[in-house]
Amino acid sequence: MDINNVQACRDDAQLIAQFQGGEQSVFNELVRRYQERIYRLARRYVKNREDALDITQEAFLRAYRALPNFKGGSQFYTWLYRITVNLCIDFQRRNTWRKMMVDGVESDDDLLMNIADSHVPPPSKAVENEELLTHLQKAIFQLSPQQREIFILRHREGLSLKEIAHKSKRSMGTVKAHLFHARQNLQNALRPYLHACSEIPRSDSVRDH
Repeated sequence: MDINNVQACRDDAQLIAQFQGGEQSVFNELVRRYQERIYRLARRYVKNREDALDITQEAFLRAYRALPNFKGGSQFYTWLYRITVNLCIDFQRRNTWRKMMVDGVESDDDLLMNIADSHVPPPSKAVENEELLTHLQKAIFQLSPQQREIFILRHREGLSLKEIAHKSKRSMGTVKAHLFHARQNLQNALRPYLHACSEIPRSDSVRDH
């Protein structure tokens, strides 16, 4: 381990001990030490600078509130990193659903056709908007964090694979693998629902005899 990292961990432990001993002002030193790193982490997940700043602020606020119960089972930065990533995932979840509700299902046709198979009719012709969006939302949220991140960057933010690799700091091969598995998992999750919908007669196809 790098000597500087070892020293930083020791210093973190001392500051945490002081904080837990009642010297809450020392938390400012932890903020100063890690604020830039946490902000850069947030920017890996969100495009907007203001959103990244809000997530950074919320991460330190949550850390401040939880620090009295911090047991030191991991390094402070590792603990803070997890808090930040969870906040970023929550942010993506909220904004993915909000964007779906604003855009409507027509803008999701291309996205859904990427995950539907040849045995399933185009989703926009088989299901009602709100019901489809609900099932799509649940399916996306069931993806692993890595697959969900790559899928959203590709299909919601419209980034190229090269841009996603740069933004997420992953190799092209890893990005392609995550995207492939995300589509496979979404296809498996939505197939039973879409098949069921395709078997329901449309009202305009029903004729009186």
